[in-house]
Amino acid sequence: MRRQFSWMIGFLILACAGGQSSGGGAGAAPTERQKVQNLVPFDIGTCFPSKLDLGKTANEYTLQAAFRGARPAINECLTDAKVQAAGSATKGKVTMSIDGSGTNVTLASDGLQPAGAACIEKAIRAQLEGISAPAGGKPVTLDAPFEREPNSMVRMGVNEASDVQGAIRLALPQWCSCFEPVKTQAPPELAGSVTLTREDVAKYADKVPAKDGGTVSSKAVTAALQASDPSGTQVASCVNQRIEALPLKSANEQFIVPSQLLLLNSHGSTTMPANTPPALQFAQMDAVRELRQAEAFAALARRQNVANAYDAQVQAYQAAVNSKDSKKRKTATFMVKDLKGGCAALVKADDEYTKALESEAAVEQQALTLAQTLKAKDPAWGEAEKASAGALSDTQKQIEASKQLRTANEKACPKEKY
Repeated sequence: MRRQFSWMIGFLILACAGGQSSGGGAGAAPTERQKVQNLVPFDIGTCFPSKLDLGKTANEYTLQAAFRGARPAINECLTDAKVQAAGSATKGKVTMSIDGSGTNVTLASDGLQPAGAACIEKAIRAQLEGISAPAGGKPVTLDAPFEREPNSMVRMGVNEASDVQGAIRLALPQWCSCFEPVKTQAPPELAGSVTLTREDVAKYADKVPAKDGGTVSSKAVTAALQASDPSGTQVASCVNQRIEALPLKSANEQFIVPSQLLLLNSHGSTTMPANTPPALQFAQMDAVRELRQAEAFAALARRQNVANAYDAQVQAYQAAVNSKDSKKRKTATFMVKDLKGGCAALVKADDEYTKALESEAAVEQQALTLAQTLKAKDPAWGEAEKASAGALSDTQKQIEASKQLRTANEKACPKEKY
C-alpha cells in the first residue's frame, strides 16, 4: 500500500497561519478582537482539472489511479462544513466498480449530506469517463476511504472575522479566472486587510471622521490583499475585486479583518517564492506529490493493459504452435512479428511506469529535505520527516521492482533467428 500523509498538512498549515486576530478598527480594545479561523488552503489545480490517461479498459489499478486523481476535487467537496451533519465526523468510504453495466460509485458515510456525496461521485466519475470493463472479465471493484479533519473545514458562526474569512474561502472556486496567470506554477500567498464599512457610514463617508484620524471608505467592502511575490500581483488585484463584490456586512461602523488566502497548485511546480512560510511550502510539495502518485498509478494501469494484451498474444501463439492442425501451426510463424511488437510495447510501458515513479520520488525527496531542514530548527517537524522518508522509501522500492521487471520482460522478448 502506497503511503498517504496529507492528513498532516492541516496541522502544519494551522501552525503556520494561526494567531491572527481582528477587531472593530485600529483602536479596538483587546477584548473586542477576534481570532480569525477558516484559514483553509485552496488548490487552484481544481480550477483547471485534467483527466488522467487510464487507457480504455479497466484493470486492478484503474480505480486506484482514478480515486487518487480525484482527490483534490474530493477535498474541495468537503471544504464547507455544511456538507456534514453537525456532530458527525467527516469520514466515509467510496465503493467504485466497473462491470458490463457500466461504472458504479456509491458512498457510505455517517452524516454526509447529499450535496457532498454527489460532489464526490462527480469527481470520481470524471476520471473514469470512457473506461469500460474488460471483455468477459470479472467486475473491477475498489473501496477507498475519505476523511476530512474538522479544523480543515470552513465553519461559519465562529465569530464575525472568521465568517468573513470563510465566505471568501468558499467563494474561491468561483474565481478561477483570477488564477489563470499562475495556473502552471506554485501560487504566492495572498494576505492583507478586508475592511467592512457599515452601509449608513459608507454613504456619508466624507462627513464621518475615522477613529484613527484617517478617512472612512465609501465602499461597503474594501479589500487590500497583496501577493507575497510579484508573480501574484495580477492575481491579487483580481481577487480583491471579487472580494469587494461579495455581500459582506458588519454591524460595526468599520470592521477590519486580516485576511489570508493559502493557495496551493497540484498542477504547479514544487518551488514556491522564497518568503513562503515553511508549512505552506511543504503543503505545496504534498499537493504535487499526490498528483504524481496518481500519475504513477495511471501509468501502472496502462502498463497492465499492455501486459494483458501481450499475454493474449503469447497464448494465441502457443496454442497455434501446439495445435495438431498443421495449418494452425503454420500461422504461428506469422505471429512472431506481432509478438515482437507486443513485447516492445510492454517494455515501453515499463519505462513509462518507472519514469512516473521517479517523478514522484523526486518530489518526495524534496519534501524530505525540507522537513529535515525544518526539523533542525523545530523538533515538531519530526513527524513530517518520518512520513516523507517512509513515502520515499516505498517509492524507491517500487522503482527498483519496476526496473527488474522491465529487464526480465526485455530478456524474454521473442527474437527471430536467421
